[in-house]
Amino acid sequence: MSARLLIIGLDGADGRTLDRASRDGTLSNLAALRARGCAWPLTSAEGATDDALWASFQYGTDVGEHGRYSYHVPAGYAVMQELDRDTFWDELSRQNLRVAILDVPKCRPPRPLNGIHLADWLVHGRYFHSGPLAYPEALAADILTRFGAAPPSRCDYHVPALSDDEVREVCGNLRRAVAQKRAAGLHFLAMEPWDLFVIGFKEAHCSAHMFWEFADSEHAKYDAARVARLGDPVLDILKEQDRSIGDLVAAAGPDANVLIFSTSDFVPNGTILHLLPEIVERVNGLIGKSAIEQALGGLRRLRKRDASPAVRSVFYTDNVGALHVQRRRTDTAASYARRLELVAALMRELVDVDDGLPVVSAVTRPALECEGTRAASLPHLLLHFRSNICSRGVTSARLGRIEAPRPDDIRSGNHAAGGFAFAIGPSAGAAMAQIKSMKDFATLAEKVLTAPTPATAS
Repeated sequence: MSARLLIIGLDGADGRTLDRASRDGTLSNLAALRARGCAWPLTSAEGATDDALWASFQYGTDVGEHGRYSYHVPAGYAVMQELDRDTFWDELSRQNLRVAILDVPKCRPPRPLNGIHLADWLVHGRYFHSGPLAYPEALAADILTRFGAAPPSRCDYHVPALSDDEVREVCGNLRRAVAQKRAAGLHFLAMEPWDLFVIGFKEAHCSAHMFWEFADSEHAKYDAARVARLGDPVLDILKEQDRSIGDLVAAAGPDANVLIFSTSDFVPNGTILHLLPEIVERVNGLIGKSAIEQALGGLRRLRKRDASPAVRSVFYTDNVGALHVQRRRTDTAASYARRLELVAALMRELVDVDDGLPVVSAVTRPALECEGTRAASLPHLLLHFRSNICSRGVTSARLGRIEAPRPDDIRSGNHAAGGFAFAIGPSAGAAMAQIKSMKDFATLAEKVLTAPTPATAS
């Protein structure tokens, strides 16, 4: 039938590729939408994970407010800390608007609402090992019966080298997943006139992680001969999604407001994560050598307090290291700031043993730089590893030389700050003016769907 507001999320699609390929007509449906409406880049914090970005989309807040910086936080599985939180579609549902939410990535479990909600069917990184969850509950089984289970996926934190035939197999499964999602979207769009219809596609996320070396000629593993044989799987999957976008937009009706977006840009992956445990150990050793730290350490041992290391690694992702820097009971604001700066300086000093260049391109401080009620729970330091490296060793004057076996199965591409958006319909101009980052979609959706129409305005 139709949708007043159709939102299509292209999880992990490289924003710069969407921009370029919609300008030159390679993605013909996005090019047509761009000609009819608006297109613009989005922003995100450097090092923001896809978990954080999708949480911002759902809850309409930045990471300092929702606190989900990774899928695993010190309190445990992040999504299980969010069972009582309202998404923006929960609020719209309470206003008697009909909503359909199909496979928005990284969602907490569905709960009753005025419409339907499917989670964890065809997504990158499932949260629930039991399979898709839905409201109403029977919807999950109906989806699997009508459209099939998710095809096999090889996309993970560790991706071994794939043969040409395996690359073709993976791409075939991704194309199949796009077709399944398209069919489900068209099926549910035809059921009734929806107020809000949100659908997520995950395939660009998987292809960019696994095959970025095909898309980027500057990639350390770029192989022109292999690209000539196999093409560019990243662009091929975007073309499949582009065809689905055209069909879904047509099904939403000529009067629909439509928003289409990607969550980030992509770059060649880079990591020193395999070296980080030894780096952190040496940082702790160096901090403990200062006279004042030695004195405080002896006092703490006597009191059996603050016995944990000054610095420890926190789970984050492979191209960004996260550190917790303990604040001692005896610390003043100034002394703690000095410790943070010392750790940051030690990280910036590290260089690759082969090319002599810094391996940490930047250090940011989310717990201090972000605002919100949960900002203090964020990592104290983020170490942004240089793109396109996987160091066998690092060295610096103060920490010495550190080596470890280089992993040979890191992902080809990884997220970078960015993203891109398209809008058509009566509210396209407002969308372009108001949506700058992932948190802004919630506010725009509420304005579009709850604003009085000219006929009802007083």
